[in-house]
Amino acid sequence: MDGEPGTPGPATRGLHIPPVVLKILVTLAVGTVTYVITNLIDQSDEELWQLALAVVIGGAALIVQYMVDFEDRLGSVERSQRSTGHDLRENLNTHHREMTELVDQGFRRVGVVTSLFSRLTDSRMPEDEVLRLVRSAAQVGSHGQGFMQRFAQAEITRLAKTMTELASGTADWEGENNDTLIALTKCARQSIDTTSTFVDLAFWETATAQHYLGVQRDVIREHGVKVRRLFIAQHFQNPEVNAKLKVILRDQRSNDIQAGVVALSELPPHIRRVGPTPEFVIFDGELRFEMTTDVEQLYPNAKLDDREEILTRRMERFELLWDARVEEPPELPAD
Repeated sequence: MDGEPGTPGPATRGLHIPPVVLKILVTLAVGTVTYVITNLIDQSDEELWQLALAVVIGGAALIVQYMVDFEDRLGSVERSQRSTGHDLRENLNTHHREMTELVDQGFRRVGVVTSLFSRLTDSRMPEDEVLRLVRSAAQVGSHGQGFMQRFAQAEITRLAKTMTELASGTADWEGENNDTLIALTKCARQSIDTTSTFVDLAFWETATAQHYLGVQRDVIREHGVKVRRLFIAQHFQNPEVNAKLKVILRDQRSNDIQAGVVALSELPPHIRRVGPTPEFVIFDGELRFEMTTDVEQLYPNAKLDDREEILTRRMERFELLWDARVEEPPELPAD
């Protein structure tokens, strides 16, 4: 609607005269008026002088118009330059602040990385392997897509969680976590003391158990680690259980593992009163890996702990049971 703010009027409204033509018309008008006035003032016949005077005044009028126009344009340019200069200063200030923030952030990151690598060096962790982990994670993050990237992120999260828990001295996982148990076995350099309940007899017939035994055999032969495994049964009254135990014990010893068995029902009272006997592994007398289940022997849970007071109790319990062991279950009388 015409007249509303921001709405341009028709392009053909009014008569548009170019500025140059307008200046010429004004100059001619001024010159004509000058000529007429000089005619009225001086009635002599010096027409040439009158004409020259009209031209001079008309030219002066033209020059004045151009000077006024030039001044307006110069003022417009100065205003534009001031506005542009202000915007430029604002842009430069903004850019300076952003660059300063980026540089500060960069230095902070460099400081954090330097501090981390300094602590890493002091901790005697393998720097090359840590760097390889970081580079590989960055490569997968940059080029991996879809499932591969999600899996890599999950592994990094899992590893970070494990390292955080280990820093606190304890870590736990749902399930048996045999991979962690095997990794711990490879790190042993002095001793491995472990218990195994009768519930686990079926485990020793699996391929996983054979791999586990092979890893134990390797640390025994390569690093001189002493491995003691104590099997714990409720009693020796089941011929089938006794027969399985004998086979398992022979298999253990064939892998250079010291093995024995105890029956809880036949233990002296002073040993039974010491406390429960969960399934655990003690590595180098420093770290305890323990397996727990619910009352139905389901839903296993693995726990890693280096708390000295609990470790000491487990080691004392193990030594009592180890001293009470027998080489194999007794022969049951024939029915």
